[in-house]
Amino acid sequence: MTSNLDPVAVSVTVVGVVFSPALAAVVGPYAVIVLSSAIGAAWALGRREPSTRFNAVNFFALICGTALMVTVNVADMIGMWLGKEDTRWLLSPVALFIGGVGQDWIRLGKWVWAQFLSFKRGGAQ
Repeated sequence: MTSNLDPVAVSVTVVGVVFSPALAAVVGPYAVIVLSSAIGAAWALGRREPSTRFNAVNFFALICGTALMVTVNVADMIGMWLGKEDTRWLLSPVALFIGGVGQDWIRLGKWVWAQFLSFKRGGAQ
């Protein structure tokens, strides 16, 4: 017997102690998304200028809410691109990445676009 210790499987098992197995299968992955995005948001918060506690809590809510809304779809798209059917293992890193980027999506987009143009021209930056 092999054990599955990926964060989603562990979360489903732990949540299954409180909820029914069917509900744990839904709540567990989203618990991992919230935890992972909160860790990433803490990194992103460390890059921001100091502000009030209310602004920090608001930032966390925004980042975790964004991760809750898009992580599953992004993980599924990456899984399709990789040819993988089960994408649960991608939930944690995708949510961590979303949280870690924080509000720097425009800056990241500009950097990715510059890399793409540089690659297209045959050079590297």
